[in-house]
Amino acid sequence: MAEDLPHSSASEHRIWRFGDFAFDESRWALSKDGRPIALEGKPLDILLELLRQSGQIVTKAELLDRVWPGLHVIEGSLTTAVSKLRKALDDREGAIVVTVPRVGYRFGLAVSVAAAPRPSPAPLRLEQGDAVPGRSAWRLDLRLSSSGACPVWRARHEKTGELRVFKFADDGDGLRRLKREVAISRLLRDVLGERPDLVPVLEWNFDARPWFVESAYGGPDLTRWAEDQGGLAAIPLETRLAVLATVAETIAAAHNCGVLHQDLKPANILAAVDRTGAWQARVIDFGSAALDEPDRLARAGITATAFDGDRETLSGTALWMAPELLAGAPASARSDIYALGVMLYQMTVGDLRKPLSPGWEAGIGDPLLRTDIAEAAAGDPAQRLDSAAAFARRLREIEARRRDHRLALEAERRAREAEDKLARSRARRPWVIAAGAASLLGLAASLTFAFVATDQRAAAERHAADLEAMNRFLSSDLLARSSPYVSGQPDESLIGAIKASAAQIDARFGDSPAIAARLHQTIARALDSRNDWTGSRDAYERAAALWEKAEGPGSHSAIRTHLQRAMMEARSYQAGTLEAAKTILAAQEEAISARGGPDPELAMWLASAKGMVALIDNDAAGAEAHFGEAQRIAETIDGFDPAELLTLRQRRAFALFRLGRSQEAENLFRQLVTDYRAIGAANDPAVLRLRLNLAQTLMGQGKFTEAITQADALEPDLVRVLGSDNELALQLLATRGQSYGSLERWDDAIRDTTNLNRRATAMLGEGSFFAVVSLADRALAQCRSERTTEGLSSAALAHSNALTAFGPDAGLTQGVAFVRAHCLILAGRHGEADPLLDRIDTRKVAELTADPHWGGNVALARAQLAHARGDTGETRRQLELARPAFEHSATDPYQTRVWKTLDTGSRH
Repeated sequence: MAEDLPHSSASEHRIWRFGDFAFDESRWALSKDGRPIALEGKPLDILLELLRQSGQIVTKAELLDRVWPGLHVIEGSLTTAVSKLRKALDDREGAIVVTVPRVGYRFGLAVSVAAAPRPSPAPLRLEQGDAVPGRSAWRLDLRLSSSGACPVWRARHEKTGELRVFKFADDGDGLRRLKREVAISRLLRDVLGERPDLVPVLEWNFDARPWFVESAYGGPDLTRWAEDQGGLAAIPLETRLAVLATVAETIAAAHNCGVLHQDLKPANILAAVDRTGAWQARVIDFGSAALDEPDRLARAGITATAFDGDRETLSGTALWMAPELLAGAPASARSDIYALGVMLYQMTVGDLRKPLSPGWEAGIGDPLLRTDIAEAAAGDPAQRLDSAAAFARRLREIEARRRDHRLALEAERRAREAEDKLARSRARRPWVIAAGAASLLGLAASLTFAFVATDQRAAAERHAADLEAMNRFLSSDLLARSSPYVSGQPDESLIGAIKASAAQIDARFGDSPAIAARLHQTIARALDSRNDWTGSRDAYERAAALWEKAEGPGSHSAIRTHLQRAMMEARSYQAGTLEAAKTILAAQEEAISARGGPDPELAMWLASAKGMVALIDNDAAGAEAHFGEAQRIAETIDGFDPAELLTLRQRRAFALFRLGRSQEAENLFRQLVTDYRAIGAANDPAVLRLRLNLAQTLMGQGKFTEAITQADALEPDLVRVLGSDNELALQLLATRGQSYGSLERWDDAIRDTTNLNRRATAMLGEGSFFAVVSLADRALAQCRSERTTEGLSSAALAHSNALTAFGPDAGLTQGVAFVRAHCLILAGRHGEADPLLDRIDTRKVAELTADPHWGGNVALARAQLAHARGDTGETRRQLELARPAFEHSATDPYQTRVWKTLDTGSRH
């Protein structure tokens, strides 16, 4: 077959040879022994179809569809065209064009095809005022473009004054572009319907030279539009951005149809006033377009002759052409996005010919537009925005984004002021530092209450000498290290001083293990509160060992220290720490039983530790019961630390939140804030945690805007007291990022989750809870905002890290598995999603997410898969299972909208 030969390059064209004849595809000319043969367009179309499938039978239906695309013609038209072709070939016996009775035709001669240098096309001789060839009522009015193989003219009807646009061609290359444009236009119209942002093709002439396509007139191109308004800079920026947003939405719609424009530039964008008085942008000239799937036209029932034998060629205009295309790489959707990015730069600076050259950033004052340009026109296609829809959304939402950006800058300013204030406080006199340290760590109070709760007041009095020795250590050894004159360091933090001084405890109190144990235990809890898991773990271990040395194995103080460490291990939520917490808990429960007799304080600590382990192990009901028990016991202990009691109430309230009882939890959190202030702890880190809990409960009730407002107000206070690298800061980013995602503010959600992932990975490692959760939340935002490639990558990495760190049965791992399945469904990779859904325990994920109806997400995913298979019965069954989650829910508007759309569609 001739089609097995290599395709010609962009600078060559094909010449078909058979017998004494030659057909020059570029010139669309038939000759015999070098002498031209006059022949009409349709017989030549039939000849080319037979040559391309030399030796094979080409059916009548194929020829009718390819030669008369989109038209209903009788078979007699085909017979007439074949008769004219045979006459031109002197084929009286039908030996060249062979009839296959009742089927079609085949070519009877051997065929060869060769590439030849592409000739320069002769310009068409068209002048203003000429009649359009073959359309005598239309007069050429204005040359719109004369570049390339297809000159474009505006024409005016002599009687009505109506305007039309004619694009002409007089060689094979131009004809192919025209046919391509007609095919793409039909595809877009059939899939998208009539749209104001696309110019309809009305008629075409592919029968006689000059060939042409006739379209409606859509207004001047962007360059002329700008000139008519007094220059691009004279047009309000908001108007320019709105016009380009419409263009991006049009390109996004074309991409969804598998069409890549490949020649986006101002000359191929029109702008005119619509019926409402607003500017309407239109995208034109799909003559250079490519298809991401070559069979799309065939599936739509559209002839694809304009694409046959055609490789992608460099057909765009260099100023707007993506670098990878210039380097010879194939076109992609991101190639069109690059052109949009260049035009955004030009629209912003007010110059449609200004290139995107190095240093362009200096000319863009708006930081958001600067980011949009950089991410759309990145040199590396992998770094670009992955959809034109996302580009359009950014422009449509520019005012809201500017407002949010101003709020973020203000929050950052407040945070910097808080950090500066904290830094200035560290430079004050030593007695100010000492006072601040005592307030920060609560060392004196912690020690006093430890004595009261453990040994009662008589024991506290007996250990007055111990207290004096401990206070001397705190003032002379620990706090003095905050002074650069003692430490030799210009800015040693208090926590750094604590960790550095801890090594001196054993040497200083070698003969007093109880004192050393109390100091190590107090330091452990201080480091625990700041999420220094490694430092607190070491301090707890050392304190427990010293308690056992001072009081013997299984002592009250040693057990209490072990239980406090068990809670720390569970809270750290790192690989293996939950199992470590369970092991410690089981050992200490045995130790308590072995002691015999009631010990209310140890019973309280045991119940509290059980509650923390249950909470992290996704047993929210068990956690609520254990924390409630610990609270009841604590209320019976005379002199129990009131702040510690409030902590127990906070943990129980959080367990209620995890059970989905968000309103009840919110009320408790608000009361706790008041109670903390009543004991003079308004600035305590515990109050910051409660304020964060409030934001979380607001999010759990679907009050996403309120949750974001609460988080924004909390952030500078949290940074001022605890710094930015703290568990509460991570939780804040997670809460705000999820709330942004629920509001479908995708860019904000991706920003916060990316920031969270960076911080959590640096602080805790890639297998930590927050590192995994942030990747999963980012994946959701990316996939739902049509950044599917990045979303699938984030989801796969999150799932892999969760499996490694927590195992396949953990609620976190299964929640991430759903995110991955969700992204696969959005990407159309249904076969890969099904196995992931099969392994999800919805109860575990429901408790982790504090959403009792979370399982509806899995049912909805199964409904989507069933709908894709065409299984209406299973679709309806799964939608009914999902109904309780979405019929009246506000916790996930995106999923609720998907459910309602599918529910409505499956009923018809």
